[in-house]
Amino acid sequence: MLKNYFKIAWRNLMRHKVFSFINIFGLTVGLTSFLLIALYIFDELTFDSFHSQAANIYRVVNKKVSAEGKEAKVASVAYQISETGKTTFPEIKKIARYTGAGRTNVGTLENTNVFYEDLSFASNEFLEIFDFDLIAGDRKTALTAPYSVVLTEESAMKYFNTANVIGKAIKVDRDSIPYTITAILKDIPVNSHISFNLLFSESSINGQRFRDFVRTDWSSDSFVTYFLLDEKAETNNLEAKLNQLIKSKRSPEEKDKYTYSLQPIKDIHFYSNDFEGASGGNLTYIYVFAILAVFVLVIACINYMNLTTARFANRAREIGVRKTAGATRENLIKQFIAEAFLVTLMALLIALLFVQALLPYFNNFTHKELTLNFNTDYRIWIGVVIVVIVASLMSGIYPALFQSRIRPILLLKNKINVGKSNLSIRRILVVFQFSLSIFMIIATTIVYLQMKYVDTKDMGFKKDQLVIVDINSGKVRRGAETIKREFAKLSQVKEVSVSSRVPGEWKNLVKVRVKNETITSLEGRDMYFLGIDDQFLKTYDIELLKGRNFANAGNGDSTAVIINETAAKQLGITQVSDQVIEIPSIDFGGSVERLDKSFNVRVVGIVKDFNFQSLHQSVSPMVLGFRNNPFQNIDYFSSRVNSDNIAETLKQMNNILHSIDADHLFEYHFLDKQWELFYQQDQIQQTIFLIVAILTILIACLGLFGLATYAAEQRIKEVGIRKVLGASISSIIIILTKDFVKLVLIAAVVAFPLAWWAMHNWLQNFAYHIELKWWVFALAGITALTIALLTISYQTIRAALMNPVKSLKSE
Repeated sequence: MLKNYFKIAWRNLMRHKVFSFINIFGLTVGLTSFLLIALYIFDELTFDSFHSQAANIYRVVNKKVSAEGKEAKVASVAYQISETGKTTFPEIKKIARYTGAGRTNVGTLENTNVFYEDLSFASNEFLEIFDFDLIAGDRKTALTAPYSVVLTEESAMKYFNTANVIGKAIKVDRDSIPYTITAILKDIPVNSHISFNLLFSESSINGQRFRDFVRTDWSSDSFVTYFLLDEKAETNNLEAKLNQLIKSKRSPEEKDKYTYSLQPIKDIHFYSNDFEGASGGNLTYIYVFAILAVFVLVIACINYMNLTTARFANRAREIGVRKTAGATRENLIKQFIAEAFLVTLMALLIALLFVQALLPYFNNFTHKELTLNFNTDYRIWIGVVIVVIVASLMSGIYPALFQSRIRPILLLKNKINVGKSNLSIRRILVVFQFSLSIFMIIATTIVYLQMKYVDTKDMGFKKDQLVIVDINSGKVRRGAETIKREFAKLSQVKEVSVSSRVPGEWKNLVKVRVKNETITSLEGRDMYFLGIDDQFLKTYDIELLKGRNFANAGNGDSTAVIINETAAKQLGITQVSDQVIEIPSIDFGGSVERLDKSFNVRVVGIVKDFNFQSLHQSVSPMVLGFRNNPFQNIDYFSSRVNSDNIAETLKQMNNILHSIDADHLFEYHFLDKQWELFYQQDQIQQTIFLIVAILTILIACLGLFGLATYAAEQRIKEVGIRKVLGASISSIIIILTKDFVKLVLIAAVVAFPLAWWAMHNWLQNFAYHIELKWWVFALAGITALTIALLTISYQTIRAALMNPVKSLKSE
């Protein structure tokens, strides 16, 4: 019987090729979109879940509240918290520490391949807690011995052109002793919050100064720390005991309050965005994408329902004969469900081919490594099966129930009275489709306008044609003035400056505490700090409002600072007269270090506010110190260049740097490209909204076409009578069209307030954003109405032009 159901279903598909194509195409689009978005969401939701012990791994985090009530969350803690905690609390089975020590040149012993790498150190149990896939080596001993290093497969290929490198060595500029390669890992998955190319053993940091520091370290924020807990451990109880232990070891005179907690590793990706210097996933985006994926699939299923019932009149006699011959309602329901399943299965097979073809582009777009093959997580394939079953039932259940309950005599006479309730359901579905379409048109337009605003807003400086060159060695840093002069001599270079950081900085921006007679708080006010030279303002085209720039000669301005407008307001400075301000401490990414003696500086200038961070953040107070300052060394050359023959200019700059340090690696980027990374997630969201908007409109139009077909068939005799009585073609088109216009207008009424609410909330993610304009909503409504009219125009005009004699004879 089941075979017969599918044979008849296939015969019906072949007999009505146009409707079959529309159904399969709509479901294919819906399933393709659903699968791609589902893969993305699954990857996000399974962040860090690939570790076998992920359920019991926790990161130790610290919430600090300063004496002034300022709160900061830090994802790194002191050394002794893990070292003593492991021996004190039996719930802690293993501990792992992970810390960075800047960047340096790393190369083979023969210097055949040298690269600039992050220095990342980990304790000996790191690879036992985090079981990244191991290609070679022993994870229990790989990080035990001093001067051991673990490489990823990609790094091994980069340095040695082979992954068979166990026992070989690499050298690091900072150490005279080479590091022996003890293990090779598969490349770190993209959905891991921990990422490295090389991982050095913590025991390699064996200087006396470090040993003295960690022996009594209960207060620093230097080590990212993880606990592997016993399965029966009560985290709340352990947190309380941990805080009590730390409190007993730290000085009672400390004014800052602190609370340590344990963060599950699976929560790190979505629940760490409020940590100092952290960035992660956005759970709101996941909810939005999930809703969009479901909606696209649902409206594709709705189209199947509409198109199936629209051509019901063509199958009335077939169903009537079946019922007369003894087919039960259950038989007919199974038949229609079998048809829906066959259509859905065909759509799925085509969708899987589309997904395979689109995944490379989708991965490049989302910066993921998604796959859909036999090695893909079994949960995804279970999900695919469930989706096919649900989609088949959604698509086929309503037509099956509706068509199977009609009495045979009515079916054979083709006298089917489609009640208002059935028509209402279909209209509600069309309203739903177009509401979503209008919503997506508005969302896409708002996101586009906001991103255009981001691109064109005056940032307070010019970021175009700026080449940023990293300072990667002490030789280059000491020869910075010579390099600046040589850069400036190049014909394509207009201005050159050096600074500790640059606007759009991707590293941590240093903060300092600032006090004067206006700011009376005990610790001072947090302000960002930037070390610059006398050419910085000119190079970046930053406007000096009051006072003077730094002087180039000597170190006379080493105690001078320039502040921005926001800092001037907070300090109560309106006119520049060498006012003295006090800097008692410095904050490196949440780790506050008090200076032995407050650094007193003179305010010599005020500059116009400029956005040194993305437009997601408002302009904060900033202190611009001279390049010779006690806080930060210079780290970058900034050069404004002509765009002509940029490759030759970069080559000449590289030669100049190598003349100072032959081993220096020439690292550079264009500042405007760096700024684009700030809005990468927003750009992804904009593109996804645009694609989903197009898909929802396309699928909604298919549904509207089905309803127009249905309406034309139902009113064919009415049209014939009107034409016989003298109605014009234009009046008939209006009669057939006005109902659909009403549906689109109702959809607009539903979509407008929802879109306003959603996009108003989205814009709050930006400190600087556009205002919601009425014309965006009007444009979306007009666009949807125009698309709807174009969609139904073929059926309405065809019905209006039909010969009334043929229409009336069909009785």
